[in-house]
Amino acid sequence: MLRPLGALVGRWTPAKTGPVSKARSAARGQPLGDVLSVWTGIVGEEVAQHAMPIERSSDALVVLVTSSAWSNQLSLLAGHILCALTEAGIEGVERLRFRVGRPRRAPVLQKRESSNGQRPKAQQPRDESPSATLAEAVLRLRGSLVLQRNAKRAEGWNGCVACGALLPKGDRCAPCVTAELTQRSGRVQRLMFDVPWLGYSGTAEVVERLGREEYEANRTALLARWWEALEKVRKTGKVSSDGRERQIASSYLLLKTLWEPERVTPVIARNELGQELYNLLFEEHHNK
Repeated sequence: MLRPLGALVGRWTPAKTGPVSKARSAARGQPLGDVLSVWTGIVGEEVAQHAMPIERSSDALVVLVTSSAWSNQLSLLAGHILCALTEAGIEGVERLRFRVGRPRRAPVLQKRESSNGQRPKAQQPRDESPSATLAEAVLRLRGSLVLQRNAKRAEGWNGCVACGALLPKGDRCAPCVTAELTQRSGRVQRLMFDVPWLGYSGTAEVVERLGREEYEANRTALLARWWEALEKVRKTGKVSSDGRERQIASSYLLLKTLWEPERVTPVIARNELGQELYNLLFEEHHNK
């Protein structure tokens, strides 16, 4: 017999899956070459000799630096560097991680197009004479980043309302839009678990500006992920000790049918889940 949904909710948290997270994963999967093609233009030749990106790991860009002193100094400018990367069209990098080692000189790469589809304009001339100290090199970098941003402002670029990165058009950068959609997706999926019978109209009353397409994308992603978990139970014949698969099955049935809990009878549950899976989840549990 199906247990009431209210007795089952509370322990489930939506995983970051679905269309939004796939888009984020794709952004994070950009080749390192994209970063290397703009890195020297952002930080300058001198800094690039002491700090060079070597890996993209999830939402982090791993930068190899020649000493912990460089790591400490550049970490203070991390926000400025991340903004510059966003402005150069590099998506999915939300933080910098530093690793001490000996950077190799970056390969010569063709300059990529900027986020507005145009090749970046030539950088402001830099003082190429070696800095006397690390502090002077970092001070030059800070000044260079300020000059780059001022030049973009003079060309009419606007700041992202969320993070401040300058954009040739629009008021939100792609990473911030993705982050906002991911947060909305988590909220929508939580509602789909707690009160799946609300359907689109009921959920849209709670989540502002929720479109039908966004609702259906989240619903489809959840149903597919939940069914995958239920299929694993059917194949292995094993239910977790905490019974989370029964929890998933109840929400799956309600979200798929969009019916109130009292309408989902054992007969309907057997038809949707199949006799074998239904027995594993509910009959054997009830008989224990």
